[in-house]
Amino acid sequence: MRYRNLHGTHLQLSELGFGTWTVTTGWWGTYSDDDAQRIIRAAIDRGINYIDTADAYGNGRGETVLQPILKDHPDLIVGTKFGYDFYNNPERPRGQRELPQNMSPEFVRFACEQSLARLGVDHIAIYQPHNPRVNVLMLDEHWETLERLKDEGKISTYGPSLGPAIGWRDEGIYANAVRRAPVTQMIYNVLEQDPGREFMLAAERGPSYAGAAEAMKGETGKKVCEPTSSFDPSFRAWKAEMDPQFLIRVTHSSGMLEGKYTIDTKFDESDHRSHRPRSWLVEGLQKVERLQPFCDARNITIGQLALLWLYAHPSIVSALPNIYDEMQLKEFATASNHPALSDEEMEAIYQMYLRNFEITPYVEEVAAATQ
Repeated sequence: MRYRNLHGTHLQLSELGFGTWTVTTGWWGTYSDDDAQRIIRAAIDRGINYIDTADAYGNGRGETVLQPILKDHPDLIVGTKFGYDFYNNPERPRGQRELPQNMSPEFVRFACEQSLARLGVDHIAIYQPHNPRVNVLMLDEHWETLERLKDEGKISTYGPSLGPAIGWRDEGIYANAVRRAPVTQMIYNVLEQDPGREFMLAAERGPSYAGAAEAMKGETGKKVCEPTSSFDPSFRAWKAEMDPQFLIRVTHSSGMLEGKYTIDTKFDESDHRSHRPRSWLVEGLQKVERLQPFCDARNITIGQLALLWLYAHPSIVSALPNIYDEMQLKEFATASNHPALSDEEMEAIYQMYLRNFEITPYVEEVAAATQ
């Protein structure tokens, strides 16, 4: 396992992290606490030292499940999140709808104390507002509250975790360009490079980035992914000149890059992937087929290629794939044993992305109306 220093801190994170959402939320199957703790301990045994969670996962379960592990491994680096008020709204809405949020300074402090208690620790390494809107990020008090918690020794660093769906372009550009967020967690993978690559451009360019003015208007929908008119087409995200500061989730495009789906794959209604359109599956399978030659040339799986592609970005400090079992854990952890992707390989994949992998677009079949 290789490690990367999170800029501005002493924290050395494993380039492969473990996200507890897979084993504590019920969105990817049912795991008991013993099941969850067993796979997390197996991850630690393979050199993973960064665990990412959130207070809202299972209404606190994502944190309490870690408490006995942290007693045995006090040096683990833990990131958690805040902002969803499940204390007053314990029932999760159906589908992908979100719980009410509270990002006030008073609630942030309350949530921090609750997370510290559930984790059984006296400080949190990375504290993240959970899917904040741009109007929250534009408030000075938001950043001042987090900075005070850092000064008090309750957190080491902070920055937004953006979502829940891919998009959130305004938030990512503004947080990185204007506020110079110390950390940003975002959705970014070989199949879904936007808007993440513009977040990296914004971080590199800083307040002078022209796209920041557009982002500050907060007028785009939350699922807008297309680059702004200010995006520099010559920019190559894997060459961005900045220290590691991005945490990446949905590394395998909701499982598409795990190599297990077929055209007949069906998702249970409770599975979050059931909310993806049919086009995502049909077109995604074609894209995976286009990437297969890169895997064959290196004798690696598509899941490992997805991670090596991320690791080629110096600005990424840790990747957080969904890890369902120890077999998959082994596959992902051993990606680090393979040589890094070359600049030529990265450019070739990027050109494929710009051409949408030259796939056949999916058109929904409409049943003929019966007389």
